[in-house]
Amino acid sequence: MSRRRAAPDAPTIPGTAVAPPRRAAEDVLTARPVPAVEGQIDLVEHWLDCGLLSDAQRAALGGDDP
Repeated sequence: MSRRRAAPDAPTIPGTAVAPPRRAAEDVLTARPVPAVEGQIDLVEHWLDCGLLSDAQRAALGGDDP
């Protein structure tokens, strides 16, 4: 069985000469943030309205001041 070795300047898995697997295009595309859709609710606002979050918890999540 042959092993592939990473190029000399390529990042490698620590303690080995093996390069980490390349990310698939699908992984890269799905990792990008998606803009909100018209009419989509804000979960933090929804949780606050339902009483599931306190103002302090909302602030910790980075929400706007009420």
